[in-house]
Amino acid sequence: MEYPWTKYINIDNLPNEDMKILASIIGLEATIKIMCELQGVNISVPQNATVPAKIAYIQDVYDGSKQSRVKLSKLCGLSENYIFRMYRKKISDTTKR
Repeated sequence: MEYPWTKYINIDNLPNEDMKILASIIGLEATIKIMCELQGVNISVPQNATVPAKIAYIQDVYDGSKQSRVKLSKLCGLSENYIFRMYRKKISDTTKR
């Protein structure tokens, strides 16, 4: 629902720093919508919220090479060793079948 008073909200008069950060990431319009529709709701983003998607992505694109591992490590924010161990586990799991 669109509220007529939302046109008076701008980045400078957002209620707190969290809302300003949110607006800088997703935009003012989306932040205002969250403020209007989710008043009083505390939203927590777990630190590892994106890890399952990163693992699925790595399993899909990793070719086993050092170069690929370095690139994926930087892109996904996971260690090369973690990627290599995950790859080794995947290989051992597929050979057991």
